[in-house]
Amino acid sequence: MNQNPNNDKGQTDIQTVRPLFVNNATEGSVPVVSVVIPVYNSERTIRNCVESIVNQSLSDIEIVVVDDGSSDSSGAICDDLSVHDERIRVIHQPNRGRTAARAEGTRCASGIWVCYVDSDDTMPFDALSCLYSAASDQVDIVLGDAASLPAENRTLIPMSDFRHLAVRAEGSIGVPWGSLYRRSVLTDYMFDLPREIMMGEDYIFWLRLCFTTERPVSTLYKNVYIKGEDHTSSSFVWTSDYCYKINEYRKEAIPAEMHDEFMADMISDRLVNLFILMICQPGHEWRHHRFYLDIKEDLARYNIHLPFKKRLYMHLPGRCLRKLYSRVKQSDL
Repeated sequence: MNQNPNNDKGQTDIQTVRPLFVNNATEGSVPVVSVVIPVYNSERTIRNCVESIVNQSLSDIEIVVVDDGSSDSSGAICDDLSVHDERIRVIHQPNRGRTAARAEGTRCASGIWVCYVDSDDTMPFDALSCLYSAASDQVDIVLGDAASLPAENRTLIPMSDFRHLAVRAEGSIGVPWGSLYRRSVLTDYMFDLPREIMMGEDYIFWLRLCFTTERPVSTLYKNVYIKGEDHTSSSFVWTSDYCYKINEYRKEAIPAEMHDEFMADMISDRLVNLFILMICQPGHEWRHHRFYLDIKEDLARYNIHLPFKKRLYMHLPGRCLRKLYSRVKQSDL
């Protein structure tokens, strides 16, 4: 790779992106699926996580565990598990963050397909088998839990349609786990974010991927993933500066000549960020920030009118009222 996956610039020219590896292997000579598990201080959960993968009904797999500089016994547990199953490979690296750990695991993977699993999560017994059954030579992505997509009932979604769903982060799109990705299309560009981007980085991964491949997305209408405790999203505090950065990465992931086509979708997801921000930050801070002012300008420029409930929420006088309103009317925002 020419660039560190977590460099400070977080910018890569899509035209010059190279794969993380060159896959000249043919199916049958390598595992069909590589499961990449980033691990950091997960001694309470990592054994159950790995064992749920070891016991999958699809046995033609490899498990790439990346110990991202854990200070607890996670690394030792992973090493012990690898002794009992030759399909498990353990990589130890200095702490560089979850995105860098996924990038390293992907770089070392040898399977035709890659599946990501977080260290506090598990997968049902037949999850990988079900995902792999939905894979084909015509697709680069198999989306698990497609039932989470609103108004969708297609086993194959054209990329031209799927991109709109991805920009809006519909359903389970926006999280990397519980899906399959063709290993040959995963590039350093997908993971090229600075370490401080720890919330929304998976959304940027999806956008970059969807605007790199033109193939349709295969969908599986089945729950193939069991989520554990989500510590990051529950403790993360959004700021105007952070929302602005995420939007800059969003705009960079979507080719400039396609911004008009996806502007309504971009505004939709930015409003989701804004409504969360309104609970985390006082009004006098976000109302004068570039992030909010840009949304107002784009709403006016593209003649997009917000529903009454959204406008009401934006004009509530304090965070306490917005918190109360969002709890009562969360599904409507």
